[in-house]
Amino acid sequence: MLIVISDSDFRSDEAKVVNELFQAGLDLFHIRKYGASEESLLKLINEISAEYHSRLVIHHNHEWGRAIGLNRFHYSEIDRKAWKELNWIGLRSEVIYSTSVHSIEEYNELPDHFSYAFLSPVFDSISKADYKAGTFDFAKRRNKETKLIGLGGIQPDNVNQTIQMGFDGAALLGTIWNNTDPINEWNLCRDAMHRVPNKLTF
Repeated sequence: MLIVISDSDFRSDEAKVVNELFQAGLDLFHIRKYGASEESLLKLINEISAEYHSRLVIHHNHEWGRAIGLNRFHYSEIDRKAWKELNWIGLRSEVIYSTSVHSIEEYNELPDHFSYAFLSPVFDSISKADYKAGTFDFAKRRNKETKLIGLGGIQPDNVNQTIQMGFDGAALLGTIWNNTDPINEWNLCRDAMHRVPNKLTF
């Protein structure tokens, strides 16, 4: 699985790029724009073709997202811990949940209502200068229910390494939005993943 996460700022061509990414085979698009108004978020979502709305994942404004018909919600580490303190109140079986972790140990402790989790940073971040690669011991991986998606510094020349390390997929951010030709960059990442033997998908 290959995922793209939005830039934190809105771009004039963002919806156009997202529609083209979906046409090129994008699995999921994560909308991560903390502090954005619901009006601005709705404008972006409405500019993305309705046929792809079931593959949009929102990182915030979850109740609002449900109200407009979205069905995939991501929880940051902080939000997940706060939700856990509330004993997972509002958990719905028909909703697809994902979250973020920063260690294999933390990942192993996730309940099975999380479909997948981002583990980062895999490599030095492209979008955050001080966000350096972590070290993960996949021999300690015990979680059998939640897929593990690599995030952080992933680009065409290392996306296949991400899968070979043991991740079930990869998430792209800086390599897409910091590029003058994001569609070509996506195609390069997609093609590199397709060359990985026995690539895991879900």
